[in-house]
Amino acid sequence: MKKFKTGNATVEIEQDLGQMFLGFLKFVAPNAERIMDEELDKIEEEALKDWPQRKPIVRTNKAGEIVFFRRTTKKSWKMFRRGARVLASGVLEVYLKNTADYSYVMRFGVDSKNKDGKDIIQPQGKRVADELMIKPLRKSANRVVKALAEDLKKRL
Repeated sequence: MKKFKTGNATVEIEQDLGQMFLGFLKFVAPNAERIMDEELDKIEEEALKDWPQRKPIVRTNKAGEIVFFRRTTKKSWKMFRRGARVLASGVLEVYLKNTADYSYVMRFGVDSKNKDGKDIIQPQGKRVADELMIKPLRKSANRVVKALAEDLKKRL
């Protein structure tokens, strides 16, 4: 049961309206849902290619031999989550996020490498989440909105 309160008015809702609305969207606009999933798949795949990995700690002796080696990665490339939700204002929100606590403060460095050890070619000093998730999501939003509008026009 959910309870919403504004001023003196209180509303209690037994059913999860978000799930009801998302089910309605799947029924009314299946093409839009397919395009949303395709876009999120494509963005996540591209983000995984360039998601940086923390460098290991390596210590050497005077002869150049490695005496200490520790991997420091927390594997944030495995922490992508995506979904759709309906906000209290009635807005449908489709999202892709990285749930690592530090994911938004990550920046590309001079010699950033991905999880496979390959060099990353991205603008130095830019935030990883902005370049790999937010900008592509904004670019693909128009395609999703057009598909949703076309599906709704067909139903009317």
